[in-house]
Amino acid sequence: VYPASIAWGATFDPELIEEMANAIGEDMAALGIQQGLSPLLDVVRDYRWGRVEETISEDPLVVGTLGTAYVKGLQKAGILATLKHFAGYSTSRAGRNHAPVSIGTRELEDILLPPFEMAVREGKVANVMNSYSDLDGVPVAASRHLLTHVLRERWGFEGTVVSDYWAVSFLESMHHVVEDLVEAGALSLAAGMDVELPETGAFGYLEEAISRGLIDKSVVRLAARRL
Repeated sequence: VYPASIAWGATFDPELIEEMANAIGEDMAALGIQQGLSPLLDVVRDYRWGRVEETISEDPLVVGTLGTAYVKGLQKAGILATLKHFAGYSTSRAGRNHAPVSIGTRELEDILLPPFEMAVREGKVANVMNSYSDLDGVPVAASRHLLTHVLRERWGFEGTVVSDYWAVSFLESMHHVVEDLVEAGALSLAAGMDVELPETGAFGYLEEAISRGLIDKSVVRLAARRL
């Protein structure tokens, strides 16, 4: 049993965190597990948020340095790491889970994004998971700016983008930016989502989305190749 993430941050010791992650990865590999849904790289500064103990630090450099070390350790053991939650999850209004995020470009770029960029560029992470949040009215699960422009075009990420649990269907049921699950799947896939977790809900309607002209087959093939 290893310490909670907030205790990793208190060590300021990336070598120790990499060693720990490698031990965790070896245990996972021995059980036949291939992917780990960690590390969590949310920078947190509102203590009301209910997942503070899962975060590493309030400092983006500490989060990025230790998070990258964790990625290296886990993937050295053959386990695909998953960065989460990209991006803005921990800055929700009033610290409420799933609440909207109102944030300026400078704070987003200077505080929230650097840990993810470090783990992509230096850690060569295999997977990235989206945030449930909407940033200034745009749900991350439907944000081509974040999932494609920032992540892939700016940072050179070549891995797989996976959804937080039910995030794609939440485009219809929580964010109300689409009429049905057919539109939800098409919108998220076009934004850069590759895999829907934990089950195939909206992505199960991609054939219908193609027939309705909501998405082109080439977008489906691109996600399939990434997977």
